[in-house]
Amino acid sequence: MTVETLERKLRPLEEPVSNPLLKWLYLHLPPQPISSRKMHHSYAEAAGILMKERELGTPDAATREATTKYLKAMLPFIEEYEKKAFPATPVSAEDMLRFLMEQNGLSQYDLAKDLGGQPAVSYVLNGKRKLTREQISRLARRFHVAETTFYPSTPQPAPSRGR
Repeated sequence: MTVETLERKLRPLEEPVSNPLLKWLYLHLPPQPISSRKMHHSYAEAAGILMKERELGTPDAATREATTKYLKAMLPFIEEYEKKAFPATPVSAEDMLRFLMEQNGLSQYDLAKDLGGQPAVSYVLNGKRKLTREQISRLARRFHVAETTFYPSTPQPAPSRGR
């Protein structure tokens, strides 16, 4: 089958793109599976620019609609690539607590009340003591996160093939 034959068969299904921005995006950055870091960088950068413009209040409704339509088509490809290229690694409760402390500019002393004293904070951060359910509950409230944030994440086992 030739390209001309395919075009002739597909032409009745054609839905013209009238918005100039959407037309430009489909021509220069068409939604498609991402196959390289360079391609990922380009698409992620474009998505970031479009989302930033939406936050700032893109000038007209047609442009907002075009941006939304494009992002809905493109973001699944970005997410799929990122899951394969940058797999999540398990995080311990100690590492998560250390991260949250750093992000919020807190010291061990700042968490002493939540964990039952400064030595308890030190023991938890050094892996000598595990967080209790009550401590997890207090930390979740303090950092405004789900309690599951402090439960160790483990990789999911691959499904077994039944015989």
